[in-house]
Amino acid sequence: MTIQQSNSNAVSMMTAVNCSEMKISNNPVETLVAFSIGSGLGVAVHDSICGVGGMLNFMLPNSSMANGVNPERVPFMFADTGIPAFLEALYAYDAQPESLKVVIAGGAHILDQTDAFNIGQKNLAALKTHFDEYNLMIHHENTGGSNTRTLSLAIGSGCSSIKIFGEGEETV
Repeated sequence: MTIQQSNSNAVSMMTAVNCSEMKISNNPVETLVAFSIGSGLGVAVHDSICGVGGMLNFMLPNSSMANGVNPERVPFMFADTGIPAFLEALYAYDAQPESLKVVIAGGAHILDQTDAFNIGQKNLAALKTHFDEYNLMIHHENTGGSNTRTLSLAIGSGCSSIKIFGEGEETV
């Protein structure tokens, strides 16, 4: 966590959301950031009415791919366990499904382009399936390709930023 002070005497705070983690915040000076998202997906969600936002950074589409990892110990590693737990945590802060702005980034083809091992594509399909189950809409996505991305969410404004390695940055 990094704390920076600006000229206006307001303190801003950046919180990293590492692989297989999620963070929820209602602190208007906090920015959540997931760095170097490859084939995994970063999911930034914000409810401007209640002022809460969160980020999920998952790596695999389903916990059946755990391969020796106990999904109960790392539920945010997987779409099938991480998305429900993430949404439940957001709703505990009074976020409402109809008020959520959703931005996603990642799902790149990093190592293997074959259908059998294209984890980025499988992650995106899993996310969309789960979001359909919850009747959630994705407002903006930057997925696929072969570059890593950094996704950030400013809790106070609800603005998300996606930096694409080698291509630039977009703000949503």
